[in-house]
Amino acid sequence: MTTPLRPALVLFLAFAGACDDAADPADTAVDTAADTAADGDSSGASQGSDDGNGDGASGGPATSGATTTAGTTASADDGGNGDDGASADGSNGTDGGNTTGDADEPPPQGDAALRPWLADGSYLGWAAESGVHTSAGPHGMGVRTFVNDVLFASLSAGNAEHPVGAAIVKELYDGDAVGGWAVMRKLATGQGGDGWYWYEVVGDAIYADDTGVALCTGCHGMGTDYVRTPFPLQ
Repeated sequence: MTTPLRPALVLFLAFAGACDDAADPADTAVDTAADTAADGDSSGASQGSDDGNGDGASGGPATSGATTTAGTTASADDGGNGDDGASADGSNGTDGGNTTGDADEPPPQGDAALRPWLADGSYLGWAAESGVHTSAGPHGMGVRTFVNDVLFASLSAGNAEHPVGAAIVKELYDGDAVGGWAVMRKLATGQGGDGWYWYEVVGDAIYADDTGVALCTGCHGMGTDYVRTPFPLQ
């Protein structure tokens, strides 16, 4: 025979079941809140990480970096434009003298350095006679003389002795083409012809490449400090 449940026990069991049912939503809510908080923390961390990356790449500092890069690019462009300008000037200088060298620059000494310098036309920016004419000396060819600024100033001043660094290049013509050169460069004062470096080449034949060359000083000795070129330049 089944014993009927007492009313008090029934009420207790009913109350316990209701509590269990009520606890489930609360637990779920707590779990959900915890999950949400965790997700929020994770999202925040992720956002913080993204923000950190953003600062380095797309945020203020990155923009500043891009600006710097742009500035650098602009500067490089300016440099490029400057280079272009220099190139343009160089091209203009080709017509007037950049590839023709400095008008104050004396020629190098020694055939190995001097002949390429001459062949490059490094003297063509110097003051020069207006055209080719018959040599008044023993060169036996048509000639045209160029003088650097140091010698030009000395000739203009009528100096009895020219300063160190004064230089002459004389083109020697074979018909209408340059077939050789004669060069003088002042190295020391008070030494007469020995104070000048002398150089002459025609074709592949070198006739002078030293200081005080007698073949040269013997003829040039009649000029003012060994310079026989008429001045003003003709």
